[in-house]
Amino acid sequence: MILLILVNAISIFGYVTFVLNPQLLSYFSWAPAIFAVSFKLFAQLQIFLGFVVMVLHCKKDLNKKWYFCLLAAFTISFIMEYGGTTYGIPFGKYTYSDMLGWKLAGQVPFFVPLSWFFMAFSSYFLAEQVLGDRQWPFAKTILGSFLLVSWDLTLDPAMSHLTSYWYWEKPVDSFLKIPLSNLFGWFVTGILIIGCFELSRIKIPQKWQTSQFPLKFYAVNLMLPLSLSIASQLWISVAATGLAFTFCFWISTQTGGIRNFRRINVE
Repeated sequence: MILLILVNAISIFGYVTFVLNPQLLSYFSWAPAIFAVSFKLFAQLQIFLGFVVMVLHCKKDLNKKWYFCLLAAFTISFIMEYGGTTYGIPFGKYTYSDMLGWKLAGQVPFFVPLSWFFMAFSSYFLAEQVLGDRQWPFAKTILGSFLLVSWDLTLDPAMSHLTSYWYWEKPVDSFLKIPLSNLFGWFVTGILIIGCFELSRIKIPQKWQTSQFPLKFYAVNLMLPLSLSIASQLWISVAATGLAFTFCFWISTQTGGIRNFRRINVE
């Protein structure tokens, strides 16, 4: 996790220093070549490290149901991403650049379904912490999907509007810097993936509840896109994501989640 934070910090420094001030690259003869390589490397490394951190925690603390969750997330996200890049369904039409490496079926970078898995998994368990023990059916699926959309509100502008990891083929919303159809696509994809998690009946380990691992993991992966959005003054995306995360932080740190939090305040 520390290494992941370090990679994020270096990426943020590189963006604020050289992307927002490209004239600085001309001051050092070695800077352009290193920047071109690191621009690709650090994005891929960030996803790889996020996946490794989640897998190591899963292997240590979860039963084998998490293998099904990984397969479901990878398969569903690839199908949805392929539909988006090929037909514009359900996110809208877009194209990945070569910045994220090798592409499955020539369309979807291999790293992308991995990121869907670890962020959907952390969103699912964070939703479980927020809701507490007593829940109505598929409440975790709905809340977890909203948390995924909240992450994307800064991720997508950071990776497509501020940088060039993928390109939208149709005009984007002037405030959010992404097509509104993308939010619908993310929510639907989240429902499908996290719904599979909930159907598997996998539960958050007590160790993760105590350590607040889902919250910390979500925050670390939010660190990069949120910082880039702040640096570029995308205040609407920053505000929406920040409010959602603050709510989850506030509630999930209360014993028993939102139901016990409400009961404590009433009493």
